[in-house]
Amino acid sequence: MGNLTLSSLPTVEQYDVNKSIIQPIFMGQDYMQYMEVLPNIKGTTVIDKFNQLGKITVAASDVAFAAGSDSAKGATITLTPARVEAEIEFRAKELFNKMKGQVLRAGHDFENIDGTIVKNILLDLIGQGVKADFNRQLWLSDVAEADANYGIYDGIFQVAREGGATALTSASLDASTQTDGAALVAGNALDILKKLYDNASPELLEAGNHVYFVSGDIADDYMASTLESSNFAAAGYGAMVNGVPQLTYRGIPLVVRRDWDVAIAADFAEINGQNAAAETHRAMLTTQDAFVVGTDFDENSVEQWYSQDNKAYRFRVAYMVGVALKDAKLAVYYTPDAIAV
Repeated sequence: MGNLTLSSLPTVEQYDVNKSIIQPIFMGQDYMQYMEVLPNIKGTTVIDKFNQLGKITVAASDVAFAAGSDSAKGATITLTPARVEAEIEFRAKELFNKMKGQVLRAGHDFENIDGTIVKNILLDLIGQGVKADFNRQLWLSDVAEADANYGIYDGIFQVAREGGATALTSASLDASTQTDGAALVAGNALDILKKLYDNASPELLEAGNHVYFVSGDIADDYMASTLESSNFAAAGYGAMVNGVPQLTYRGIPLVVRRDWDVAIAADFAEINGQNAAAETHRAMLTTQDAFVVGTDFDENSVEQWYSQDNKAYRFRVAYMVGVALKDAKLAVYYTPDAIAV
């Protein structure tokens, strides 16, 4: 989390929920550019899926117009969002002991932070927390989980599994030394990337705009065991992104999700294996817009008020969110063990 400076924050009246919370989540992250985001999703939504047209060109004819069948329209997909919320309160009296008195409004009751720069600091902190939760749950949640932090809706990995996308495990690796409950073995990152590519469907390979999503340990091993130990290191890097060379494999960018490593090591004692704390390595090969993220997150999703009775400032962030995969052929993923049903 970046350092927050009081002087750089806007006044409360200028605080922009869209700019400070919504945009950083849905437009300010490297992986979201590969998702199709549907706004204003208030409930279960049926989405028409259109197939690529083919074999529609024939010899010219002098007869009347004769259209082919409506072959472009394929099966529909259903996106079922879940209602999520974050509620938190701060007692201004406690905050007063942690922040300098000059940040409070002159002559202001310090038990009510409304109208002060302190409120903006808290809104920024809440925005960062909501963003972290969104990232963790969007990828790793499973509605069948008992853990309230993950059992809200099916995230991307679970949607891929339930949708029938090709799944690889440690048993899929060549002469694998990768055993259940173990951290990633040096050199196996390259094998994982290769196996994902080799098991991609012809439809996925033809789609273009490919992307690998990988955990931090896979990215680190790919760099250390493959790129830095060979004479072909330059071939594993692409264009500069934020001043850093983009990792690539066969020209496909690797989007590194180090938050997976943190969340899995901390929370997944019972998920995907006997010792998930060590099994943080996950990866997926897919294409742009294969996954649909539906949400109704907007400026009205954030509520804030001062509770006179409790002498506390309260915040609530509530919105709908859900994930769908357009076609099982457009994703292939790796987890150390099979994802539990």
